[in-house]
Amino acid sequence: MSRTCDICGKSPMYGNKVSKSFNHTKRTWRPNLHKVKSEIDGTTRSYKICTSCLRSGFLVKKVRVPKEVVETDKQ
Repeated sequence: MSRTCDICGKSPMYGNKVSKSFNHTKRTWRPNLHKVKSEIDGTTRSYKICTSCLRSGFLVKKVRVPKEVVETDKQ
């Protein structure tokens, strides 16, 4: 499924929204997923992981190093 954490397998949960007058309607709770690039065994892949796995340190984000800017002297 597309809305599933690649680390822990957290997926949407289903239940009822209960109003003040006790009416029940169906609703979903979706996990808070983020796309993260990580390097494992020398290969870079993008993973969809939930924020609780990201905070727990199960996956380390790949650090992007900016390209060096070469300054030219034009006068």
